[in-house]
Parts: sequence; structure tokens; C-alpha cells
Amino acid sequence: MSDFTGKVVLVTGAASGMGQTTAVAFARHGARVMVADVNEAGGAETVARIQAAGGTAAFQRTNVSNPEQVAALVEATVATFGRLDVAMNNAAILGPWTAIADHATADIHAVFDINVKGVVFGMRQQLAQFLKQGDGGVIINVASVQGYRVVFPGSSLYAASKSAVIALTKAAALEYGAHNIRVVGIAPGPIDTPMLRSATTDDGSMIKSLVPLHTIGTGDDIAEAALWLASPAARYVTGAVLPVDGGFLAP
Repeated sequence: MSDFTGKVVLVTGAASGMGQTTAVAFARHGARVMVADVNEAGGAETVARIQAAGGTAAFQRTNVSNPEQVAALVEATVATFGRLDVAMNNAAILGPWTAIADHATADIHAVFDINVKGVVFGMRQQLAQFLKQGDGGVIINVASVQGYRVVFPGSSLYAASKSAVIALTKAAALEYGAHNIRVVGIAPGPIDTPMLRSATTDDGSMIKSLVPLHTIGTGDDIAEAALWLASPAARYVTGAVLPVDGGFLAP
């Protein structure tokens, strides 16, 4: 079982879904957790869940597309907890589900500002803090199976943004491995989150039919993967993006 006692973990997009579940899981295993999101009510709920279970957490409202707010987030994490050990860049939006020629300019900017620039801004500050501390660290970037396999018409912006996250993860792992900094990723398949439910018009049967395990995953599946990737058990893993997808990428 992973033990993160004494470690400080930062999770963006932690007000709901996979981010919330993962933040709670890290706290359950002893970490002090900084919860970041634009959703203040959801962020407060995550902190409350952690504290009710005896854990330690704080919330910082952060729009990851704003570099000043991202810098302030890392600064607040260190000011509150003394350091940073693990960062999970999870915040993302789905964007409109429409054909490429029909995308509004504002929507294009929004998806890439949050899903791609948000990861770059996050890693820039997180890596700088790790280098300052001088004893390594772990970054977990949340990509998507759609970064590898585009199945759904209309998903161009989301899929392209997640392909970028995969490339950024590999590039950062190459650049910072000599500093004992591991940069890894998770590529979730269909996971039962508010984002997935907002994009599904039936009971999930169509999506389940695309998954060899014939089921939709849960936030716990992502949390368990994150715990392992951040732990010493994965000390020799970097530059890898782990599919947690029920076999979605197998065909």
C-alpha cells in the first residue's frame, strides 16, 4: 500500500470527478493535499471530505489558463505545506462536440488554453519548484485515450489537446530525468464523471460496447493508477502514459 505521509500533493481540477477522487485518495494515504479548481464550492467540498476523514487539505481557486494564478497556486502550496512532492495536472474541459469547420474561435482558444497551456503553465511552475528543492518530484499529467485513438466525430479539439498532453509528458520526462524528476501520464478511457455524463445521451451502452471489459470505469480506477505512479514502486517509470481504459485502446 502506498504511503504518502509527509508528502505534499497538488491536484488541479479537484472539485469533482477524477480530480476529487484522486485528491481524497492521496489524503487517505497520508499526503497533505492542495486542491485547485475554478469551482470554489466543489473545491470546498473536496477539502471537507478530506478533513472529515482526518486528512489535511487546503483550497486555492485557480484558473489553469492564467499563468499568474498557476504561479500563485504553487507559491500557496509551498507557503501552506512547506514544499511540493507530487503534482497532478488534471484540469480540463471537453469543449463543444462539433465538426472542425463549425468551431467558434472562442471555443478553440478555450480548449487549448485550459487543456494544453494549463498543463504547460503548471509544469513550468512545478518543475521550477522541484529544481529549487533539489530532491526530485513527480508530475502526473492527465491525458485521454482519445489522444491516441479518435473514435467520436466532433471530438477534434479535445483529442488534439490530449495528444499534446502526451507529447508534453514525454518531452518533460526527457528534459528533467537527470534531476530525479519523473513525469508520467494517465490516459483515462470512459470514466464515470460529470464530463462523461454531459456528453452521453443514452445509458452508456454505446460506450460500453467499445470497451473490451464492457464497463465504464470510476474515479477510483484513476486514483489507484495515480497513487502507484507517484509512489516509489514506480521509481523507474517516466515518460510513460498509462492507459486506464478497460481495453479501449486494444483494438
